[in-house]
Amino acid sequence: MKYSILMSVYREDSPEYFKVALDSIYQKQTKKPDEIVIVEDGPVTEELRQVVRDFVKETKLENPDCNNLVKVIVLKKNAGLGIALREGANNCIGDYIIRMDSDDISLPERIEILDSYLSQHPEIDALGTDIGEFIEDPGKIVRHRVCPADHESIVKMSKKRNPMNHVSCAIKRSSLEKIGNYRSLSLIEDYFLWVRMIAHDMRLANINQSLVAVRIGNGFEKRRRDVDRVKSWKVLQKYMLKHKMINHFQAALNMLYIRLFVYSPACFKKLAYNKMLRRK
Repeated sequence: MKYSILMSVYREDSPEYFKVALDSIYQKQTKKPDEIVIVEDGPVTEELRQVVRDFVKETKLENPDCNNLVKVIVLKKNAGLGIALREGANNCIGDYIIRMDSDDISLPERIEILDSYLSQHPEIDALGTDIGEFIEDPGKIVRHRVCPADHESIVKMSKKRNPMNHVSCAIKRSSLEKIGNYRSLSLIEDYFLWVRMIAHDMRLANINQSLVAVRIGNGFEKRRRDVDRVKSWKVLQKYMLKHKMINHFQAALNMLYIRLFVYSPACFKKLAYNKMLRRK
C-alpha cells in the first residue's frame, strides 16, 4: 500500500517546529511514506519556504530517485484547515492519507505500525492512535489522549466527543472521496469527518499506543475559548440528528456542555483536561 502524508502550514507556524515535524515523518521513519503533500494555507514566510527547500534537497541527497516525493500546494488566501486539507487530499496519490500537523512529532515506528494494522484489517476506513502531549520537551510527555479502539466504542463516543485524534490518523483515500472529502467547519473539521464516515457506514478504529507527540504549549487551553466552536457544534448536532445518530435530548446536553466549556476560564479548562479528558 502507498501512503501520502498530508500537512497544512500557514504564516504563523514556527519554521523550527515545522522542520522537526518533517524530519520525524520522513528521515526518522522505519517505513518511509510514498509522498508528502504540503499545503501553504495563504502566503507563508520565506523561512517556512526555506524549510521545504532544505527538506527537498536533503531527501534527494538521501535518495536521488525521489523527485516526486514532495508536492507543495499553494493557496493564495488563508482558507482555513478544512479547505486546505481538501485541496491537499485532492492531490494525494496514496491508498491512505496520513495526517500530520506542522508542529507535532511522529514516533519513528508510526507508519510501520499503521501499515501492519491496515494490512491485517483492510476493511478499516480510518485508523487513529493515542497521542502524547508535551509542553517543550517531546521526551517529557505530560498527558495522553486515549481513544476507544473498536468501531462500536468509537461510535458511542462520537455522540458527545471527538472519538479520534486527527493528527494521528490514516484515512483511506477512496473512502474520503466517497463522502465528499473534508468540509469546512471551524475548529472541528476532523470531528465532522468522523461523524460523516460513521453516517455512511464506514469502519473506524484506533490503536491504543501513542505514536504522535503533540505540542500543547502556546496557550492551548485559551484557544479552546473560540466562540466559533459553539457555532460549529450546532451544525454538528443538526447533522447527527438528521442521521438519527443522537436524539434531541442528547443534542441539547451536548450544546450545554460545549457552552460551559468554551466560556469557562482557562484554569478550569486545564483542570478538565488534566483530570477528566486526558490520562497521565
